[in-house]
Amino acid sequence: MNLILDSEPGLLPVIRANGEHEHIAPWQLTTQHDTNPIIALNAPRPDFNGALMQLLIGLVQATLAPKSYAKTRLEPFEKPPSSEKLKQAFTKIAHAFELDGENTKFMQDIDSLGNLEPKPITALLIDTAGSETHFAKHSQTGFCPTCAAIALFTLQTNAPAGGVGHRTSLRGGGPLTTILIYSPKSKLRASLWRNIWLNILTKDDKLYDTDNTDEKDIFPWLDATRTSNPKEKGCDTHLVDVNPLQMFWGMPRRIRLDTENTASGECAMCGTLSDKLIIQYRTKNYGINYDGSWDHPLTPYSTDKKGQHLPIHPKTGGITYRHWLGLVQQSKEREPAKIIANAKYFQKFTGLQVWAFGYHMDNMKPICWYESTMPLYYLPTDEAFMENVENIINATSEMLGNLKSCLKNAWFSNGDPRTKKANMTFIDNAFWQDTENHFYKHLADLKQLHANTDLQLVNILHSWHRYLYCYTIDEFDRWANCTQIEQLNLKRIAEARESLKNFNYKKTIKNMLQLA
Repeated sequence: MNLILDSEPGLLPVIRANGEHEHIAPWQLTTQHDTNPIIALNAPRPDFNGALMQLLIGLVQATLAPKSYAKTRLEPFEKPPSSEKLKQAFTKIAHAFELDGENTKFMQDIDSLGNLEPKPITALLIDTAGSETHFAKHSQTGFCPTCAAIALFTLQTNAPAGGVGHRTSLRGGGPLTTILIYSPKSKLRASLWRNIWLNILTKDDKLYDTDNTDEKDIFPWLDATRTSNPKEKGCDTHLVDVNPLQMFWGMPRRIRLDTENTASGECAMCGTLSDKLIIQYRTKNYGINYDGSWDHPLTPYSTDKKGQHLPIHPKTGGITYRHWLGLVQQSKEREPAKIIANAKYFQKFTGLQVWAFGYHMDNMKPICWYESTMPLYYLPTDEAFMENVENIINATSEMLGNLKSCLKNAWFSNGDPRTKKANMTFIDNAFWQDTENHFYKHLADLKQLHANTDLQLVNILHSWHRYLYCYTIDEFDRWANCTQIEQLNLKRIAEARESLKNFNYKKTIKNMLQLA
């Protein structure tokens, strides 16, 4: 199966504008673009969709990168290339995408690893973590070749820690990915192709600042694995050792799908019938160990005390507007993905958004898959603006903390051990979701403020405080009285409510929001 050229079955499960579901080959991305375009990926899992989007970006980046950010950058966005032109471009590297070739195999070790004990194919899924979970059961028979290929790429792209010598992805275990997308509500018709093209760098970019054009240094499975076992004189892999395009094709795990001992039946992932279900694979430790700063163009970074860039990873609580600084707009500690900064070249097209996603990992254990969409504004980058946004977000966090603390005081008496054990996650999640629209409204006001309008900064800050003050009081009243009537302590509730009102005007909040 060639993952790039074969269309029956095609690698990509997609949805068209009229609601039709199809499986297509990557070169068919622009078929019927003017009449019934492909608008989204439709894989059976959200992490598969995220991985496939990165695969397509990497594919176009490696074959169709424009020369500059001038006219050649915008033309393919407004008028996509034909499927025939895509096929011509992709065919140049199609030999690297044989899932079961005679020699090299897509994303697989060049060694057969035949002397190792096989693992069930479901262990490729990140959320199985090598054992049965509520996400997936090893009793499932197998994956069709398409789903096996997607699962393999998803693991290599997001690879978490896997024990001694089982390396993490090029961006660490479970990296946060941010991708530019075009709003379906925009004037120019949204499509999967346009979403891909928004994330393509030009040949002017330092990504191409290299004399190394060897395909083996772009697609590492075309050669013997650059092992990292110190006992076998292995070594780490740095950016200078390979072509920078390998950032899209990192292969930290040594894996070989067993395409000889297959089965017939229904794919446990997508449900299609296949007489070549892949039921197992083999793996070996000490694969490629990516070290040093790589600055992947789809990931935001922070900077440590030594000046080294560290990729951002999702944390507890999901991806909300409290992360806006650092994901969409630069902050003092974090820098958005390179591709976000390049969105300025598409300013004439309103409706750009940032799609952020990734696994929250606790070492080897997946905690949750998070994804979110944030609006992208063309905003000033001066320090005053960043400080105002940071103050709003920090004050918001303070008021959320006040709400949770006062709810605990309303629910439990002083010294009750349940106070420390109370799970307040549902309060956090509701808070950030409920207040999101108002945040972006005030953010738009801040933008107008920096465009020299008649708006006053203090009025914007005070408006935000009034909104959150009312919201926290309403939420307190909602949850403080949710227990049975005989368990209510009205005096304790009244005192906690009064404390919340006072806490919402404490000095730290007053200073950040310039309250009198």
